[in-house]
Amino acid sequence: MALGKSFKELKAEVSSALVKTTRTAGQIASEDLPFQRSINPEFDRLLDQQNKRLLSLVRALNKTATARSGSVPPKLHNLESVEDGWRGMVDIVDNLLEKADACLDEFTGAVKKLTPNYQNEAPPADPKRPLSRREYRSQNLPKPQQFFRKVPKNDETTPFKPLLQSKPNAVVTLEESLVLSPAQDGSMHYNHPYEKEIIQSSYPDTAYLQDDPKPYQPFESTAATWVDTPEAVQDMLRDLRNAKEIAVDVEHHDLHTFVGLVSLMQISTRDKDWIVDTLVPWREDLQVLNEVFTDPRIIKVLHGSTSDILWLQRDLGLYVVGLFDTFHASRLLEYPKHGLAYLLHRFAKFETDKRYQMADWRMRPLPEQMYDYARSDTHFLLYIFDNLRNELLTKSHPRSPNGSLIDSVRDLSKGEALQRYERQFYDAKMGSGINGWYNLLVRSPLSFNREQLAVFRAVHQWRDKIARQKDESLLHILSNQCIFTVAREMPTTVPDLLGYCHPISRVLRTSAPELVSVIQKAKEEGINGPEQKDLMKPRGHTHVKYGAALPASISPIVENAHPANGALPSSSITRSNSPATLSLSHFWGSTIDGIDGGSLKGTESADGNSAGEPCLALPLPPLTAEIFKVQVPGEKFVPNPVANDPGARAEHQYTKKRKPHEDEVFVVKEMGGAKKQKMSISESAPEQVAKGNGAPGEESPFDGEAAETEIPLHDAEDDVEAQERARRKRERKLQRKAKRQQQKDEKLMEMGVDKSGGAEDEGTDAFDYENAPSVLHAPQEKDRPGNLMKGVDPYAKSLNAPKGMRKVQKEGPGRSMTYKK
Repeated sequence: MALGKSFKELKAEVSSALVKTTRTAGQIASEDLPFQRSINPEFDRLLDQQNKRLLSLVRALNKTATARSGSVPPKLHNLESVEDGWRGMVDIVDNLLEKADACLDEFTGAVKKLTPNYQNEAPPADPKRPLSRREYRSQNLPKPQQFFRKVPKNDETTPFKPLLQSKPNAVVTLEESLVLSPAQDGSMHYNHPYEKEIIQSSYPDTAYLQDDPKPYQPFESTAATWVDTPEAVQDMLRDLRNAKEIAVDVEHHDLHTFVGLVSLMQISTRDKDWIVDTLVPWREDLQVLNEVFTDPRIIKVLHGSTSDILWLQRDLGLYVVGLFDTFHASRLLEYPKHGLAYLLHRFAKFETDKRYQMADWRMRPLPEQMYDYARSDTHFLLYIFDNLRNELLTKSHPRSPNGSLIDSVRDLSKGEALQRYERQFYDAKMGSGINGWYNLLVRSPLSFNREQLAVFRAVHQWRDKIARQKDESLLHILSNQCIFTVAREMPTTVPDLLGYCHPISRVLRTSAPELVSVIQKAKEEGINGPEQKDLMKPRGHTHVKYGAALPASISPIVENAHPANGALPSSSITRSNSPATLSLSHFWGSTIDGIDGGSLKGTESADGNSAGEPCLALPLPPLTAEIFKVQVPGEKFVPNPVANDPGARAEHQYTKKRKPHEDEVFVVKEMGGAKKQKMSISESAPEQVAKGNGAPGEESPFDGEAAETEIPLHDAEDDVEAQERARRKRERKLQRKAKRQQQKDEKLMEMGVDKSGGAEDEGTDAFDYENAPSVLHAPQEKDRPGNLMKGVDPYAKSLNAPKGMRKVQKEGPGRSMTYKK
C-alpha cells in the first residue's frame, strides 16, 4: 500500500476489496460447504488454507488492538475456539469503536481538549440562533470548576466550613460564629454564621403598609447589565445599597458536576437588572454582596429559596437576612398554583418558557433566549411582591393569636434562611444519607436474594466512587433504574452489561470492564452475605433536603407560622435518628408497651444493633368504642381495664353481643335502622344504657326481650310527623296498585278472557275455529287491542347479535376531510 495515497483513495481501494470478498464468500452457502468438501478434495485443501490464513490475520489484529489497553486477546486455534472467544472479540471491537468515536469528536470539534484558558476555549455561539432541545440541555463544554482558585474536592471527609472571609452586619463576631458543635447524630459541624442575626431580624415598617404596586420597567425596551468583572460588581453594589427591596435568583447546573455548580445569579431593583457570571475564577470575591444580602433593612425577595440558600452558601459564601419567600406567601393565600410561572402570569401577564429551567447554564456567551429567561425571573418579582404584600395585609386578622400573615411569611422565610449546607458522606455499610443505597432500596418494591443484594450495594458504591473521581453527577454515570436492572440480572460480560444500561454514558462505556469485575466479586461474596429483610429494619429517616441541616433554634420560629392546610416547608422538618414510637397505643391499648417492657421485644439486626421491632401479643384486646374515639387535645388516653381470657378468640365486642339467641324474636329492619337504637330500659343499669357497651362477662343490654324495645332518638313531635308521612305514603301506594289492577281487569274483559283463570263452565258453547283469529297471520303489535302481550319474534336473537366491523374507508389522494363543529 503506497503511503502517498490520500484518505479518499485509500477508502475507495479498501471498499472495492471488501465488495469483492463479500461477493466471493456469498457464492457458496455455508450449508453447502460439507458437500463441496466431499466431492472435491482440492476445494477441501484450499478451504483449510484460507481458514488458517484468516485465523492468523484475526490473531494479529487482536494483538495489535490490545497492545496498549492491557487486555488479553482470546486464543484462536480453530472454529471451536472462535465460538468460545466470541465475547472477548466483541469487547475488543467495542473498544476500538469507542476510541474511533472519541477521535471523530475531537476531529470535528464536538469535543475539545482542556487548555489553560477557559474563556478562550469556550465554543463561540450565535446568541440569536434558536437552540434545539438537545443543545440547551447538555453541552460538551470544559468543566469550569477546574479553573477556580479553589478547585472543589469531592473526597473531603471534614465538616463543611463556611467560606466567609468577613462578616458585615454582624451581631456575633465571625470568630464566635465559626465554632464546631456536635450534631444529633454525634458528628461535628460548624454553626450557622448568621443564625443570631436571622432570628433577631424583622421586616421594616414599610412591609406592613398597604401601597399601590409600583409598576415595573418595560421588559422589551430595557436590558440587563452583564457583570463579569470586579469593577462591574462594585458598580452594582453601589446601586444595591440604596434599594429598599431587591429580587434575587440563581441558575444551577448539576449534570456534569458531583455537588452542583451555581452558574448564574440574577439581581433586580425597581429600576435595573443585573446578571452576574458566577463561573469566573474569582467567584469567591462576590462575598462583598453580603453587605446588602445580610442587611435586615433591605428585603430580599426570592421564590422557592430552599435550594438557592444552600447553593449560595456552598459556592459563593453568601447568606441572606431579611428574606421574603413568595412561594410561602402564595401558600398562605391559598393560590391554586405556587410556581413562579403562575405568579408571572397572574400579576404581570408574562409567559415564561420553563424548558430553559433545566438548560446548561455554563454556556458562554448566553443565547438570547436563555438571557431573557434568566432576566424575567427577577424583573417582575418586586411587582409580584407588592401585590402579595397588599393581599396578605388585607386577609390578615388583627385579633388572631398568630399575628398577621406577613409575620407568618417572615417566620417561614427565616426557616429557609437558617438552613446550613453540609457535605454528604457515603456510608457503604448502612447506606444512610439521602443518596445512600438504603434510601433507594426502601422505596423500591423489588425483592433481592443474597447475591443480588450484594451486587446492588456494590454497584451503588461503585457509582458514587466514579462520580466523585470524574466530578460527574450520579445519574449521569448510571441511572437508578440501571442499578436495579444490573442487580437483578447480574451480567458478567461487558456486552451484557451495556445491554441492560440505557442511556450509556461515556464514563460507563470506558469503565465497563471495571464494573463487570465489581459485579463478579460481589456475586461471589454475596453467597454468604446478609438477606434483604435483615437490612430493611425500621430506621430513623431524615426528611431534610440534600445537603441541608437546621439549627435547633428553627423549631420555635416555624411553629409560630401557620401556613395553609397546616403544611410546613420541607426545610422546617427536624431530623429524627430513631423510629417514632409511642409508649401506649390508642388502638391496641396496652398490647404494645415499649417502656414497661410489656410485649414490645427488641430484635437484633444484621449489624448487631437492636432494632426495637415490635412483636404483638395475641389475643388482641376487645375493640371498644373508646379505641375509635377521637381524642381531645390535651386529654390523656386511659384504656378501659378489661380482663380477657388468654385462650379466647379475639372478636369485636359489638358483633359478639348483638348475636340473637336461638329463641329470640328480632326485627331485621329495626336492628339495621339508622334512627333507632335498641337499648335495655333496665333501671338497674342506667350507665350501660347511656354508654352502649359493657364489660365482658356481664349481661349485654341487647340480650333478652328488651331487644324489642325501641327508644326514639328524636323528639315526640318529629316521631308523630314521621308516622303520619309513612301512613299517607302507604295509602297512596295502595291506591296506585288498585288502579293498575282495575285497568288490567277491564282489558281482559274486552278480550273475552276469564280473569279467574279457571276452566270454562259446562254450559258454554264450543270453540269456533272458523271465526277465531289467525295465528300465522296475527295482527301487528300496534293493531293488537290493549297491546297486552307481545308476539314472539323468531329473529330477535339474531338481531341482538353483535354487528360486524364496518368496511375500512381508505384515504384517497388529495386533501383530507375537515370536520367543523
